[in-house]
Amino acid sequence: MKSPVSLLLAGLLALVGCAPGAYGSTRPLIKIGLAAPFEGLGRPLGYEALQGVKLALAHRNAAGGVGGAMVELVALNDANRPDEARLQARELAADPAVLGVVTGWSGGIAAAALPVYRQEGLAVVVPWSVPPQLADPAAGLVLVAADSARIARVLAGRLTAEESREVAVTGDAQAVAPYLDVLGERAGAVPLPEGPGREVLREWVARLVLARPPPPRALILAAEGASAGGIVQALAETSWSGTLLGSADAGSTSLVDVAGEAAAGLIFASPAPAGKDLAQAIEGRAGLPLEELAPRAVLAYDATNVLLSAIETATRTEGKPTRAGVVAAMGAVRVQGLTGDIAFAEDGRRPEAPVWLYRIEANGYPGELVE
Repeated sequence: MKSPVSLLLAGLLALVGCAPGAYGSTRPLIKIGLAAPFEGLGRPLGYEALQGVKLALAHRNAAGGVGGAMVELVALNDANRPDEARLQARELAADPAVLGVVTGWSGGIAAAALPVYRQEGLAVVVPWSVPPQLADPAAGLVLVAADSARIARVLAGRLTAEESREVAVTGDAQAVAPYLDVLGERAGAVPLPEGPGREVLREWVARLVLARPPPPRALILAAEGASAGGIVQALAETSWSGTLLGSADAGSTSLVDVAGEAAAGLIFASPAPAGKDLAQAIEGRAGLPLEELAPRAVLAYDATNVLLSAIETATRTEGKPTRAGVVAAMGAVRVQGLTGDIAFAEDGRRPEAPVWLYRIEANGYPGELVE
């Protein structure tokens, strides 16, 4: 059953012009899905994603759609919870007009939902940094962003020789694993604190970080934004002055909302730039409100165009697109996205996908581009 938020989103999307009636046309209709968080702490990230997908659809529909068909968006709220992500995957699969989905805004959510999409034969473009093993091109599951292993390599490259010998990484086991692969025995894995509250975080920092022999020179936060923000805030109340780095999941509005000014100086790796940092680099993108796009909106835009390209190929091949045709077409997609040339290797990953580094400053998320 769709949640009230999901139903409201579907109604709003129809009103703002994703439905064919908005163009005064009787052209056939196809649908794509978006599953993202639209409630709770993840809400701002979900609406960033929604902005990018809607922008891509508006441009494609204004240009005549895909294979002569208008494209409608079905957006459902996964609440950034694995159980809800699986439920919404089944909801999208139950609509035969939905030909593919953009989803997977964290490794945990992607790991929970992708098996459902694979079982249902529904192609998925994953728009954010997730474990590389989640790609499955035979099932139409491709990763449009730098995967978590590449993010780990980039962040490890920021450490000095001294820092890399005395570095701790905190997050769940899946998130920490790629950093341990890169740093080996030099890195210490620190489990996330159990339970909410500032007192819990203070005790965790004192016991598991500062009490290490010796305390780490650098700490990598491989956790989602709110958890990372709480840790940053607790560290700011101590005398620790080491280097703080954040994963792609850590870099979000939630981190700044929780940590406040304490987040200043933290560097995080992002698989996409903010639109403001693309404005001078993108040619032939007249009409795109780049200055308004946050990193997740940029990659949502690119992921949507990857999916639409696969649908277009399936339409040319079959005359009428099917889910199986979209799955078959996904691995051969090649598009010029906002984040550069997008194509997929045999394993469904984007080879050497770009990574941007941001330093959070007084102006908040995403902060200033480092490189």
